[in-house]
Parts: sequence; structure tokens; C-alpha cells
Amino acid sequence: MLAQVDIIEQKKYKSALIVGWNVEAANLYDKLLSIPALGYDVRGFVRPSGVKEKSHYKNVPIVGDISNLKEQIEKLNIEEVLIVLSPPEKQYLSSIISICQQSGVNYRIVSDTYDEEYAHIIRDVIRDVWSTKDFGIRRIIDLIGSIILMILLFPLFVIVAIAIKLESKGPVFYSQKRYGKNGRIFAVHKFRSMVHDAEKRSGPVWAQKKDPRVTKVGRFMRKTRIDELPQLINILKGDMSFIGPRPERPFFAETFKKQIPFYMNRLQVKPGVTGLAQVTVGYDETIEDVKEKVKKDLEYIQHANSLKMNLKILGKTVITVLAAEGQ
Repeated sequence: MLAQVDIIEQKKYKSALIVGWNVEAANLYDKLLSIPALGYDVRGFVRPSGVKEKSHYKNVPIVGDISNLKEQIEKLNIEEVLIVLSPPEKQYLSSIISICQQSGVNYRIVSDTYDEEYAHIIRDVIRDVWSTKDFGIRRIIDLIGSIILMILLFPLFVIVAIAIKLESKGPVFYSQKRYGKNGRIFAVHKFRSMVHDAEKRSGPVWAQKKDPRVTKVGRFMRKTRIDELPQLINILKGDMSFIGPRPERPFFAETFKKQIPFYMNRLQVKPGVTGLAQVTVGYDETIEDVKEKVKKDLEYIQHANSLKMNLKILGKTVITVLAAEGQ
């Protein structure tokens, strides 16, 4: 039984909680149990409205309710939360998502319909196993692609580095703290496009068109997106992917999440060097622009495994670079 594997065997599985106490939740568990290759170790159920008469299902216990969900995630070392809510339980959805985000765990909202006994859910899980795990197909593409591009573009790196040093004093590269997948903070790398210590006096400032802090070389790099090339290092390290939501600075992200519903849901996947929001929405100068980009980010997350969408994004990115349409 998946939930009863020994300690050595459990290392092969992703620890999970099922949030929901209904027929759909039981059906989902049965499906995961019947296909061990999916790699889920379901360690408990969470009953949103509170624990009542029944304390377990097939020897998997109800470990609590919403009030102690965060505690159980930490106690049971949970990596993913599967949310399966019946209509009366939908009122708890926003609270559950918030707790998952605070705890830094992945979560998946499962449909509450029967739909071929959850065949569509199993297909989604299988796609996830193959394309979004650290050593899945997407990760392999990121690794190979970043290595090849770094080798091919090395001469350009040298030319850009010389141009930056000739125009202004300061380092060639610029690193900045950003939010990554599940809110993990990492340092994103870029070619320096502004004067040295641009924010030393002003503090974090929202970038703007015709920013006086941007150097002449920096303006050209931004137009052609050359300043983003060092992010190949981030891809190689596993902080980022080629395609995904733009990684935001913690200072701004904490502000945006108070003004934009589901803003932090962007952190369900690795951030990308390019993405649907970046190639379809213009320069974000207002909070309304950011809201529009968030919509596109969430749309991408929904269809992240679509080959057609990813190729379309890459195509638009190439056009933007060649036409120098960046900002």
C-alpha cells in the first residue's frame, strides 16, 4: 500500500496530503494507490470542516482540518497538497491556497466531477511527472539548451562585458534577489544596464521608460534583451526555466499580492527568462498592467505542458529580440 511503504521505499515517493473529505477524495486516493509509478505517498486526509466520526480511509488517517493544516504540512514533511473539495467545502479554498503558499509546498486543485473516474486527473499527474520534475524532460531541455547557448554565445558575452566596462565603472554583471518557485528566494543574474549602485540612494524603484539610470550600452541591451543572457546561468543552476512567469523582486511581490487576487499563484512553477506575459503584454507602468500580466501568467501555468504554446512563446521572443522591441 502506497501509504504504508517502509522508510527506505518512501524516499522514492512525493509526500502528499489530500484536502477534502468526500467521494471524489476517496476516488483520487484509490487511483493514486492503484498506480504506484505515479510516485505519491499519501500521508493523510484533511477534512476542511473539521474531524468528525470517521478517522481514516483505508488506513490513511484524517490528520486534522484547516486550523492545523500548516502544522500537519510541516509535521508530515509534505511536498504536495491535492485539493479535492465538494461544493459545500469550496468556501475554504482561498484559505487552503494561502496556507500552502505560506508553507512553500506545491498544490493542485482537483476537479470535483467524476469525469471518467478521474482519468483526466491521472493524465495531468503523469504529464507533471514527465515534464516538471527536477529531472524531467523540461529540466533536461533546460540543461542542454543553456549549456549549448552559453558555449555559442561566449564571444558575445566577452564583447558585451568590454562595452559595459568602457562606458561606466562598476561590475559587468548585476545580481538581484527574486522570488522563485514556491517563494524560494534566489539571485537572478543580468548584464548591468544601469549606472553602478543605481538604487543606493532611492531604494527599490519600479523601472520606467527612458529611465535616466540606464546607460547607453544598457539601453541597447534592453532593447535586444541581451541583458537577460546571464540568466542562462540561473537555468543551468535550476533556479529558472527558459519559459515561465517573470521572477519578481520580493519587495514588489509583497506589495502586489495585497492588490492583485491570486498574485502569488504565479509561484507554482519555475520563473522563466521569457513567458506568455512577457511577449503578449507591453511594458508594465501601472498596477493594471501588472494585473494583465498576472492573468497571462496564470493562463500559462494552466497550459504549461502545451508544446504549441511553448513554441509560440519562443517564436515571439525571437521576433522581439531581432526587432529590438524590448524595453
